[in-house]
Amino acid sequence: MIISRYGINLVRVQKEHIETIRVWRNDPKIRDHMFFTSEITADMQQRWFASMNNDQNFYFMVCPADQPIGLISLSSIDYEHNKAFAGLFIYDDNYLGTDVPVRSSLSLLDVFFTYTAIDTLYAKVRDSNIVADQYNTALGFERIKMIELGQGYEYGLEKENYFLRAKSLRQAAMKIYGTKTTISFGTDLRETNLKNKFLDALKQTAGFNAPMGLENPEII
Repeated sequence: MIISRYGINLVRVQKEHIETIRVWRNDPKIRDHMFFTSEITADMQQRWFASMNNDQNFYFMVCPADQPIGLISLSSIDYEHNKAFAGLFIYDDNYLGTDVPVRSSLSLLDVFFTYTAIDTLYAKVRDSNIVADQYNTALGFERIKMIELGQGYEYGLEKENYFLRAKSLRQAAMKIYGTKTTISFGTDLRETNLKNKFLDALKQTAGFNAPMGLENPEII
């Protein structure tokens, strides 16, 4: 699965990506911002991939060009209550302070809030991560409660609040990069089933007043 929007490709994580992710995740510049700070072994990473390679977890490599530069996700999806957890980190320092992280988040949230039943997202942030706090707030997330024995906070974001609070960010991205959305799928059984779910969701929302710039996605 690849989501292409706002000049960004979000490529769903495959087995060949997981060692790169492990190297990123073990680097202190990333690890020190996480709640789990122990070294991740190759075996641990293999088990992680086996546990998340399903329809409850969507992890994507962030690709503004040919090479991935970070990881973005919606995980632990609860389809009964239409909620999930969001996460993001950018590993390549050349993209920190640019609009790439914002465009990545907007692409993911636009698609999943519009074309799936998810209507609430949560995020976990260490209290020392001021940048993440500001970033999530700009997208519409609000602090809910303290977690991890006081080491951080859980944030929440409702679909309606996202499209309200992120309106100016979305408009700026559309002005520069356009409104085209392409969601492409592989040919194996899991990807085919996932494609059918997205197509069914679009049929169910036929006539639905989609948010500006999201009216006609291309699904291939």
